[in-house]
Amino acid sequence: MVERPGGFLPPEPAGPEPELGRPAKPEAAPPDYAPGPAPVAGPGPYREPAGPPSWGHPPPAAEPDNGPAVAGFVLSVVAVGLLFPSAGLSSLLSLGGAIAGVVYSRKGKRKVDAGETRKNAGLAQAGFVVGIVGLVLSALAVLFWVLILVLALADDEFQRDLERELDQANRVRASVLVARAVVPLLA
Repeated sequence: MVERPGGFLPPEPAGPEPELGRPAKPEAAPPDYAPGPAPVAGPGPYREPAGPPSWGHPPPAAEPDNGPAVAGFVLSVVAVGLLFPSAGLSSLLSLGGAIAGVVYSRKGKRKVDAGETRKNAGLAQAGFVVGIVGLVLSALAVLFWVLILVLALADDEFQRDLERELDQANRVRASVLVARAVVPLLA
């Protein structure tokens, strides 16, 4: 670059300047890409080997995803995860989630067995197993809470106290009464 007293000159353009008054010569076009013979579709003895994709050609088809396997695993884990922090009070939600998890995991396993995809085969199996465990635990929690409710309602003294509290429209106190009746049954 040439230095001037006030600073530097701007960079010079690349290539020669065009001559005015003369028509510009067209540059030689790059040679066209001529691919090999087209692949044969259908059964036959000749098939073109698959090479790396080149510019202008679509990439090879990706293997399809296995969404049901992922959905089944997530539903199963959430169903089991809901049981423990809620002490089984969310057992009806967990029961529904576990059933859905087993169904979707089964769909994912069928896609793998049918050869549609190989993706997430492990998630399908894990979702199925965790879903069955969640189904059993949820069913036991539902039975437990139904048994507690039946035992509490079968007690005559408990029923009289509950009716008296509900007649007085003191629902908070009635809820405390129900909780007080359930706690000794748990111990």
